[in-house]
Amino acid sequence: MAGAERWNMRLEQLEYFVAAAEAGSISGAAQRLKVSQPAVSAALRSLEEELGGRLFSRGNQGISLTLLGRLTCDDARKMLKLARGMLARGRNAGARGAAQVCAQPLLSFHLTGNIIVPFRELHPDIDVFVRNVPNADIVAELKGGRAGIAVTLVALGLKIREQARSMGYDMVSLYTDERRMFIGAGHPLAAREKLTPEDLQSLRIAYYSHGTDTVSRLYAPYFGGEYRLANREDILDLVLRNEAVFIQAGRMFRRDYRVEKGMMVEREIPLPDIDHSAPIVAIRVPELSPAELLLWEYLIAHFSDGL
Repeated sequence: MAGAERWNMRLEQLEYFVAAAEAGSISGAAQRLKVSQPAVSAALRSLEEELGGRLFSRGNQGISLTLLGRLTCDDARKMLKLARGMLARGRNAGARGAAQVCAQPLLSFHLTGNIIVPFRELHPDIDVFVRNVPNADIVAELKGGRAGIAVTLVALGLKIREQARSMGYDMVSLYTDERRMFIGAGHPLAAREKLTPEDLQSLRIAYYSHGTDTVSRLYAPYFGGEYRLANREDILDLVLRNEAVFIQAGRMFRRDYRVEKGMMVEREIPLPDIDHSAPIVAIRVPELSPAELLLWEYLIAHFSDGL
């Protein structure tokens, strides 16, 4: 087109530039990219010539971004992400099949909205089936062939990591949540932003009676009493009636409609000597179908989006 500006910028230049910015040195970028240092230097020089300004300041401590470099780096990351997405769509166009996933019920809502729905938009010909499975049965579900991928919280005492490793399954950490206490909005203590260990003695904790809720059993001695119930709805009914509290992974459970509508409030657990972390992991069997492998890669890349 007449008057159109011509330019010679390449994605390779942007890749080398971002790598150098993140590594803080030419040598570090070259090592990361498995190319020679002169190749990185040449790509950076040509990019600076293209943009008409210096991207790095060089000193004894390595290289640091100039103002132009910082602005360019943000744009370069976005362009590379867009390009990789285009390549992925092209390579995986027409992928078909089904993927079987098992997950702890608490995680299923996040999986459906944040992983399964956008994944299906990219791969409409891949069907994804999610089964709700208690923590204690996760590894057995994989072993029995009923799922190829599992997503679960690492519960105390269940030795999920050890079981998965003994079966030769791959395991990847997805996110570390924090356990929080959920209390009915009408409870007198709900008006207080912070509770004390003494306050717990006036509360009853509700948890599952089937014996696999090892986390809540850890907290139970610090409360004034306990309720053991068979299902989650009965537990939450007690919480809404201000008769008990419920301990869950905070970021996951606050998506429950009862929390979103203000029927329950979330509070820190005032027990500083207890580790309240709630690690979330993904586990896969060695042999995944092409459809399951695509889902696995998408899950690892995007599980923490929005958290």
